[in-house]
Amino acid sequence: MNLQIAMQGGDRITKQRNLFLVLTIALSITSGALSLKILAQEERIIMVPPFSTEVMISNRKVSSGYLEQMTMVFLNSLLDLSAADVLHKRDMILKYTSNSSLSFSKKINEYFADAAEKYKNFDLVTYFTVKNMEIDEAQGEVIAHGILTSRYGKHGFESIPTSYRLSFEFSGGYLRLKEFNQVVSDKDKKDDKQEPKGALVK
Repeated sequence: MNLQIAMQGGDRITKQRNLFLVLTIALSITSGALSLKILAQEERIIMVPPFSTEVMISNRKVSSGYLEQMTMVFLNSLLDLSAADVLHKRDMILKYTSNSSLSFSKKINEYFADAAEKYKNFDLVTYFTVKNMEIDEAQGEVIAHGILTSRYGKHGFESIPTSYRLSFEFSGGYLRLKEFNQVVSDKDKKDDKQEPKGALVK
């Protein structure tokens, strides 16, 4: 009786193993076919990154959904900063900065060099809360409006409404950052004569 039960258990295990093997082979074939199909397409590619929506890339232009979600990713490394992670986030941003002009990486380096000093001196921690975005899909530009909150060590904190412009280009299979700057109104330009606030973006 025990031998019969053992044999039946062995048969079930064998069947499960064979089924798993068949499924694995089928998935491998499907994955391979999909990869070949993607490689064969030059002008139109569907990308499904680890975000909440699918995105479309066509003729080196990306969908507004992709621009929106990638803007959120870049803003996290550009504005959600502390003295402990400024240089780490600089390296992340530089990895996906456009190399079509040396000025792009130069400005990013200058931004983080300035930030590293100020965040250390003021024991500064900042984070940006996005309220809404203006997306120019044709130009690959996004203006993010929101609230920048800054905490100066034990000296309190402040929250100010502000906006940032990011411009991108699609190159080498990646969306790359070209420029990043704070959108300054005429009123803010007058206030800039005073001590810079928040993330101290030039």
